[in-house]
Amino acid sequence: MKADCVDKWVSTVFRTLGESIARTPGYYIVVPVMLFLTLSTGMQRIKYQDDPEYLFSPQNGQSHKDRERLFQLFPQNTSQDFDLSRLVTPEKFGRVIFYTKPGQNILRKGVFDDILKVDQLIKNLSSTWDDDTKNWYEICAKSEPHVCFTNDIFDYTIGKLRLVPEEDQGSNATMGLGIKYPLHFINATREIYFPGGFLGEIRTDENSEIVYSEAINMFYYIESSTRKKRLRAEQWENDFLKAMPKFCEDLEHVNCAYFTSLSLTQELEHNTTNVVPYFSITVFIMLAFTVSTCLMVDNVRSKPWLGMLGCLASGISVLAAFGLTMYVGVEFIAINMAAPFLMLGIGMDDTFVLLAAWRRTDPKKSVVERMGETYSEAAVSITITSLTNFISFIIGAITPFPSVRIFCVYTAVCVLFTYIYQVTFFGACMAIAGYAERRNLHGLFCFPTLPRSLAKDKPLWFKVLCSGGLNPNDPKNPKDNQEHILMVFFRDTWGAVLSKGYVKVMVIACFLVYIAFGIAGCCQLKEGLERYKLATDYSYAKTFFNIDDKFFRKYPYRVQIFTNVTLDYWNPETHEHLMDMLDEFESSAYIGNTELTECWFREFRRQAENNQQAQVFLGSFDLNVKEDYIKALRHMLKVEPFSTFKRDIKFNDDFTEIIASRCIIQATDIRNANDEKEMVLDLRRIAENFPELNLSVYHTLFIFFDQFILVRSTSLQNIIVAALVMVVVAIIFIPNLSCAFWVCFSMASIEIGVLGYMTWWNVNLDSISMVNLIMCIGFSVDYSAHISYAYLTASERDPNAKMREALHSLGMPIFQGSISTVLGIIVLAFAPSYIFLTFFKTVFLVIVFGALHGVVLLPVLLSLTDGICKKTSQKATFGLDGESHAPENGHVAFIYGSSPPQGHQLYKPTFDSIVHFEAGKAGANGQEYFSPYSSPNGTYLNKGLVLEGDEGSLRLGTLVGNGELVAEGGGKEKLNPAYLEEEEDKEEAASQKSSDSGLADTVEYREQNKESQSNKQMYHI
Repeated sequence: MKADCVDKWVSTVFRTLGESIARTPGYYIVVPVMLFLTLSTGMQRIKYQDDPEYLFSPQNGQSHKDRERLFQLFPQNTSQDFDLSRLVTPEKFGRVIFYTKPGQNILRKGVFDDILKVDQLIKNLSSTWDDDTKNWYEICAKSEPHVCFTNDIFDYTIGKLRLVPEEDQGSNATMGLGIKYPLHFINATREIYFPGGFLGEIRTDENSEIVYSEAINMFYYIESSTRKKRLRAEQWENDFLKAMPKFCEDLEHVNCAYFTSLSLTQELEHNTTNVVPYFSITVFIMLAFTVSTCLMVDNVRSKPWLGMLGCLASGISVLAAFGLTMYVGVEFIAINMAAPFLMLGIGMDDTFVLLAAWRRTDPKKSVVERMGETYSEAAVSITITSLTNFISFIIGAITPFPSVRIFCVYTAVCVLFTYIYQVTFFGACMAIAGYAERRNLHGLFCFPTLPRSLAKDKPLWFKVLCSGGLNPNDPKNPKDNQEHILMVFFRDTWGAVLSKGYVKVMVIACFLVYIAFGIAGCCQLKEGLERYKLATDYSYAKTFFNIDDKFFRKYPYRVQIFTNVTLDYWNPETHEHLMDMLDEFESSAYIGNTELTECWFREFRRQAENNQQAQVFLGSFDLNVKEDYIKALRHMLKVEPFSTFKRDIKFNDDFTEIIASRCIIQATDIRNANDEKEMVLDLRRIAENFPELNLSVYHTLFIFFDQFILVRSTSLQNIIVAALVMVVVAIIFIPNLSCAFWVCFSMASIEIGVLGYMTWWNVNLDSISMVNLIMCIGFSVDYSAHISYAYLTASERDPNAKMREALHSLGMPIFQGSISTVLGIIVLAFAPSYIFLTFFKTVFLVIVFGALHGVVLLPVLLSLTDGICKKTSQKATFGLDGESHAPENGHVAFIYGSSPPQGHQLYKPTFDSIVHFEAGKAGANGQEYFSPYSSPNGTYLNKGLVLEGDEGSLRLGTLVGNGELVAEGGGKEKLNPAYLEEEEDKEEAASQKSSDSGLADTVEYREQNKESQSNKQMYHI
């Protein structure tokens, strides 16, 4: 099988499709529209998913497994044994942080009065659900039956701290709390308070007593142990969010920030609703751009309607894709709203490639022929780009992050439908526009138009607005055959600039600087999606997260360590081993000291050995004997404050074994997402050091922190898999290892650039940017594949000429496609959302870097390595050494029936019209072909014969005297005499015809060698 069999097959299939569309365009419009109308009804089955924990945490994360184990061992009931330090699952709550205005101490009476006022308003806040109205006191989470879990600082019961200032104190008097920091012990009741957990920005005196604080952290947890109670709790939270702005607005001394368990869910919904209005702006911008770039000086060849119809094709394809995906039951998420913006850009890229291919066809041919040639030329390019984008999203759909998986499923289906609608619906519209062009109808208003060559005497406004098309009596008149200005610019101006040696050196130098900054950025890559980034920019939730990070990062998390191994806790050796385990955890840089740890077996031994009251109480028990140890422990669990530990011990059914155990340690000085990731990794590493204990560490937020841990490895894995698949696709469709290499090189370069420069642009590697990096793999292939394939199939032979031809073919579509994609997502830069701003930043980088690689770097690299970037079937050269050789497979001999007029040079033949086979591709042995060559003063017939050639291969050369074949480098080869004799007979007839017309039988052949492209030789036939 030949190396180029796939791209040839695709070209052939698409030629047939293009011709079919041209013959019956109506079917290709009606069927896609009917399909769109049918599938779009699936959007009525939308299942909206907005749970941030589910969407942004990896489903295979360790914390999911740890939570399931912990829940089985120590289930929590908010109706009777709620404890904030021992949360297993996220519960329903309202949370308020009061923080002082500049210069205020929150411990002053006047300031504290403001807090007390709001506290009472919150607790008395009534909420109605199912025709039943209750306030917080009636639905609060219970630490004991009928006892609400309250904030320690407002605990006024007898025998405990009196934290309210005396009435006779002045409003500016500092409260004499006498609270020690970070822990405060109450000897009378043997209770422990942890002010470090609810006071922020603390200052202490010489006795470690708190004298100053700037913030206080308040929790209002709600009972949610049943579905009905959970729904009631959610209603109270909604009422809480509505009431808090009013509660906080008139406070004299403090500000307040607030948050609930519903806040992130609602913020994700706001992300969606906030971005919807931007879509209409995007459509307007895209229409303006596409219409303007589809206009030409020639009003007949202008295609403004096709620009709009290209946008329409992208729009209805997205709606059809969304409908189908919803029909099969895939959940819909906020991030999916970025897909329409992306698809507008991707779809218009295909639109511009098809239009550029149409403009390069011969206007004198029939619409059927032109559509066949258009599709044949554009088929490989748009198929490669669509296939690579589709595959990259399919690979993204297998990630463990549901948000990434769901988005990639929707977007993969959108890419598929966009491709289908572009080659069917838009192609049919293009065919209809082609028929209008053939009838010389105005591109915008569809009235008959006068060719510019016949509008000499018309006013200027008529020439500008109402002229165009071909003159049937003079179809080759240059006034009626003007190319698009951008196509000319990329060939004659930009191509000429890149052809200069010093420009190529500058391009390589700029690339080295670019890649150096990219690598430097990759080395500083940050990981993790902090929760505050899920909130919109101006929301109360964003303010809350900022205040929380400012004041409460000293002691942020109470971390649970638990084991389900049955241990001999009464055994001194086992106890020592457990103490070693605790010591190692407490020695971690992320964990506080021993005083902040709650661990029942250490406290039990400590009380038994050091507490006189406990020694009297436990004196009759031998704690080194199993039965005595368990009996003593059960007695102690009935005594305050040791009774707290009953939540941390699990006995078997007959209370003869301790089958599970839990301790609580305090995280400290966790300032950012990287600290959170490193803390979890360090604690899990310590747990793994004690495999015999089967330890796990857990906090409810560890579910989120797992994404910090897995996002790098998952992203790297997906990028590598996607890149390998892209390499295979590139090699299949671009049948040349060298050119495929440069495509892969560009892909790697763009990926490094995006990763590095997004770091400089303050974008972390997280589940949001992971989507874009996966997408980047597909996008990075697009423009590189376009230009590489155009270079590879160029009819020119000089590297710089091939580069100019490739830029002429696809420079304008790359420019249009990149600009349209950027315009499609530029409005996201103004969306008040990190999610969509990240989409804008990463897609912008991908498109800009991809376009610069496509029209700057890659043409230079291809031209510099041209000697190895040729099709496999064209590797053989002939006659370059001046020796005579028999023609090799694929050689073609040319005989010119007529030569140009004297003084005109005949350049290498162009292959615009071939009878037996495609342009630039030969047929079987002995098959003739004919190609008209347009010279400055007329058209001359170039006639060729395939000599011992393989199907589809071609070698350029010129037949000269004595049967010599002139190669492109100037060397000659002897032709097979059998062919030569036949050609001489044909030449004689042609010579007679030529002499009748008074033309000399000469062909001026322009040598193309390394020394000079203008060195010419004259040969006589």
